Amino acid sequence: MSAASVSPGQEPGPAASGALDGARRPSLPTWLDATLAVLFGLFYAYDVWEVVESIVQLLGLGLSFSAGGWVVMIAALLAPLACFAAAFALGRRTGVLGRIALYFAGLCVSAVLFLSLSVLVGQIGGVVV
Repeated sequence: MSAASVSPGQEPGPAASGALDGARRPSLPTWLDATLAVLFGLFYAYDVWEVVESIVQLLGLGLSFSAGGWVVMIAALLAPLACFAAAFALGRRTGVLGRIALYFAGLCVSAVLFLSLSVLVGQIGGVVV
């Protein structure tokens, strides 16, 4: 049954309304989407800044990184950016709560990766005296 075959006094059944909803799903207003992205983007930027700060502090103390240490620190630098991009891309088709949940889950993953990679730098001897 299509929406065109429904008589004026009848409402379309679940199959017809589901087909219409699947074709056109209302999205969030642009201002709300941008506000959420900027708000959570600041937290992700702080995660990136933590890595930059760690690199600058270690280099300022006269320490350097081995090749493996640089690889791990660059991975730690790119992890928050990748988590934000994934949360942004996956959240494009969800509502407000879904986007907030994805951004928050991405922040959690980013924090876990930073802590894990920080421990990994010490384990592989990534910092050279």
